Amino acid sequence: MTTLSSLSSLDSVTRLDANAALASRAAAQQDAAPASTAVILGQASDTVQTYSVRSVTSAVSTVWESDTSDAVSALMAANSRDASLSGRFNGLGAALLNSLASGGGAYSQSVLQTNTAGQSDAVASAATAIRQTSLHTKADNQITLSVKTARGVQVTITLGSQQNGLAASIQVADGATLNDAERKALGALADSFQDAVDGLTAVPPKLALGGLTQFDGSVLSSVDLQASVQADGGVQSLSFHADGKGRSVEFDGPVGTVKVNVDMSDARVFGSDDQRAAAVANYLSGIDSAGRRGHGDSDLVDMFKDAFAQMNSNYGSATQPDPLDSRRIALSDTDHALTSGLADFTASVKQTATSPNPLRPEEQDTFSYEANQRTEIGGRSMRDRTISQEQYSHLTASYHQQISPDIPMNLTLDPNTQNYYYTRIDDSASTQVDLGYSDGKLVNATSQRSASQTTHTQKFIGGKVTEDTVTPDSATQVENLLATLKQDPSDEENPSALDLARWQQTMTALRQRLMLQATPSVLRDQAGGQGVTTQE
Repeated sequence: MTTLSSLSSLDSVTRLDANAALASRAAAQQDAAPASTAVILGQASDTVQTYSVRSVTSAVSTVWESDTSDAVSALMAANSRDASLSGRFNGLGAALLNSLASGGGAYSQSVLQTNTAGQSDAVASAATAIRQTSLHTKADNQITLSVKTARGVQVTITLGSQQNGLAASIQVADGATLNDAERKALGALADSFQDAVDGLTAVPPKLALGGLTQFDGSVLSSVDLQASVQADGGVQSLSFHADGKGRSVEFDGPVGTVKVNVDMSDARVFGSDDQRAAAVANYLSGIDSAGRRGHGDSDLVDMFKDAFAQMNSNYGSATQPDPLDSRRIALSDTDHALTSGLADFTASVKQTATSPNPLRPEEQDTFSYEANQRTEIGGRSMRDRTISQEQYSHLTASYHQQISPDIPMNLTLDPNTQNYYYTRIDDSASTQVDLGYSDGKLVNATSQRSASQTTHTQKFIGGKVTEDTVTPDSATQVENLLATLKQDPSDEENPSALDLARWQQTMTALRQRLMLQATPSVLRDQAGGQGVTTQE
């Protein structure tokens, strides 16, 4: 029976010309066949299947770096025939991590189409070696996963592809031997790594990094992903990092950039899963609104939403200080109820500016949105503590728009084509909650939310401004929460279940009211009927 050997069999390397019979058969086929490149599958023994490849033309040959009798080489042989990058990397990242989980070690393989016409054997061999190295280190499309174990062992998985070749490798730093727990933890990342690869090679690209944040922190200390892939209009690059202190991702491509950085170092601010999910949903809704209002590229906005949601998912079971431990200040249930439940973060998306009007190149189409959260916890003890949390967002955008929905814009140097609207947007929003305790009692609880929007629209007819309108709108909401919070029935000796249920509803509504809101009119509506002071 024919089987494929495991990666651990690579200690006994078999070179491409080991099977003389297959080479002879390929030469015979060359005489009888028209000029083309063929892959010939042969069997070197009863138990091991090897690939022996020879070009039917005299100039181009297919060269493998190492023995092809393993499962990854078989996958590479099939993938290398695919014209798409997603097809060439299909399943390859997962296969390498699964090989480590199954007991494999360091590995290096590449398949290369090379033209050696007019070269001596020595020159051809040297040139091929250089190309093989380049495939592993400087390929046009390269994705690298680096994982550091808690013991300090660095494991690096690399995929490389370009027009004439495909490469895959595993490096284990300093020749270290992985233990069973490390192999299991690495194997658990196989599907997540492949999801990330599939997302980056999709058209349009997508971010699928959430699984890479879910590693076993007791065995692995950090996970990094670096990528550079060719795309229409330029190069797409990605940098991702996750460890016990934080997570970050930065994507840069022809359409624009996405950045999200989440500080995981202070678990005291983490809320429940439900609370964080509600906070993330609110931000995603705000990003959607900003994208529509600022006419942002929909694919770039979707990528930003994915990055934000994935970096704020699966915080894990972080250890928080005991509320009874006076040496470190923790947050009470009330404190958690009045804050977002998210870790502090910074996030931004910026679209590449374009100038669609050749007569007025200074009029650019732009889109930029940023958001952040910062939490400060102070005081001498749990009984005398302060909590302040601020959230902020800012949108700037500009875009051209046709005057009539039925007549597309076609801006040229001819003034007769210069009929359009040009709009500039500048919006900002913030929310801040401040809490203060003295001798164990809540003595200060205030919130302040604000939102402002400015829309500047110019109408051009025949290249001349016929209308110029600036529309500002703003609102500020200030609320003293102390009176509401003093109604907490849990402070009573024997609160009824009904009172506790009503209190939970009150806190849920209050938390919703304290979320970031970027639209002034909505902010005013939310304040209505709540006895809240609203300023315009």
